[in-house]
Amino acid sequence: MEKAKQFLKRNIRRKRFWIISGIVFLFALYFIFRPSSNIKNITTDFAKISDLKQTVLATGQVISNTDLNLSFNTSGVVSSIKVKVGDKVKKGDILATLNQDQERASLTSAKGGLAAANARLRKVLEGGEVTLAKIALDNAIRDYENVKKAQDTLVKNAYNNMLNSNPEAIPENGTSDYTAPIISGSYTLGKEGQIKLRIYHGSSGISYEVSGILNGGGVSNNIIAQPIGNSGLYIKFPDNELNVKDWIIEIPNKKASDYLTNYNLYQSALKTQESLVSQALSVVDQRQAEYDLKSTTSRGSDIDLAQADVISAQGVVEQAQARYNNTVIYAPAEGTITSVDIKVGELASALKEVIILQDVTNMYIETDINEANITNLQVSMPVDITFDSFGTDKIFNGFVTEINPSSTIISGVVNYKVKVSIDQVKDLRPGMTSNMTIKVKDVSGVISVPSRSIIVDKSGSKTIRLITNTKNKKWKEVPVTTGLEGDGGLTEITSGLNEGDEYVVLIKAK
Repeated sequence: MEKAKQFLKRNIRRKRFWIISGIVFLFALYFIFRPSSNIKNITTDFAKISDLKQTVLATGQVISNTDLNLSFNTSGVVSSIKVKVGDKVKKGDILATLNQDQERASLTSAKGGLAAANARLRKVLEGGEVTLAKIALDNAIRDYENVKKAQDTLVKNAYNNMLNSNPEAIPENGTSDYTAPIISGSYTLGKEGQIKLRIYHGSSGISYEVSGILNGGGVSNNIIAQPIGNSGLYIKFPDNELNVKDWIIEIPNKKASDYLTNYNLYQSALKTQESLVSQALSVVDQRQAEYDLKSTTSRGSDIDLAQADVISAQGVVEQAQARYNNTVIYAPAEGTITSVDIKVGELASALKEVIILQDVTNMYIETDINEANITNLQVSMPVDITFDSFGTDKIFNGFVTEINPSSTIISGVVNYKVKVSIDQVKDLRPGMTSNMTIKVKDVSGVISVPSRSIIVDKSGSKTIRLITNTKNKKWKEVPVTTGLEGDGGLTEITSGLNEGDEYVVLIKAK
């Protein structure tokens, strides 16, 4: 009996041990294998209304519109320096000279030789009658050339006016039930014929093909007139569904109300041209005869020799003048002297830079913009500018004035030269470094989110993870439409997200 009690007691204790052990084991399994909470790995935010801007940052250098490195074209001893740094000069001013004694003597001698040659020619021509006859002939030839040039222009203008007699498009099949396209512009090809247009449905919509006296094509537009090849004419269709597929534009339009008037004016211009040119040519022939008659008293060979002497003497003068000019530095443009690297009495070497001329009142900034940003820029975009020399607290205004279409490679990156205007700034000097913020675009009162919160799939569709359960951070993907990609990694949401909506910005990896 006692043994039975002890056995029962031991088994009860064992049973309680195993029950407690089992419960502890189950709790341990739960804590080990239970799904861990992902809430702490999710970063969210609320959609807010804000202003968004897109800018391009760049560093540039101040450049002068006039930036000239001047030098002598020959070597010699400097005899005078007419300017100093800071002087303003005008085009043609003498800036510095070399010793000119030899060059001046040669020029004087050459001019004397030319004067003697002219005197010999006058003597051969036997006085003033032949000279006056030659002058009269030269004047007649000049008048003839002027009359011919003026009449050619008037005839060409009259012909172009005739070709532009109210051009219109008519159906090629002759139907009378149609609404004609509107033809505008000014025909510039200067030849007669037919321009044919065929309407067809292309990948971009209703398109047209041009043939006849020119070739081309385009896409139909009932709002903006489209060019008809390189003819100078434009066409605007009345709608996007046309019953007539083939059109003809006659050049000139002989059915136009102004054609007959323009045609008569053209014919009148031809007759006037023929009359006036003929009259001017008759005067030339008359003056030529008078000159030939008066010059027969002199032998032709003597005149030719005298004229050759004059031409030769003129060449000697030009050579001497060129050597003399090589000893002088002239200002090729208006500006300010910014450097003088020469002294009186020292030997100057040919083509070595000695004076720098710049226009310090007319400067711009030049910078390199990489290919990733260049497509965002346009001429006339505003620019905020600071200069290292003046501090970042002084902001100046400018505009993009030029975008160079050709590229340059800098450190393996494709860049494009961009010029920016700068208002008059006191103490601004060429070569100074500038920091620019080019204002590409800005929008106000829009919803913007961090760009990293937007998911883009392979097809280009964009979604954002919208929180559906704030407590558990449950979310679903909803499609969104984006707008401006602004500074600070923000993107405008134009549809799909409302102000106050909570969305997932980032889910950290476990």
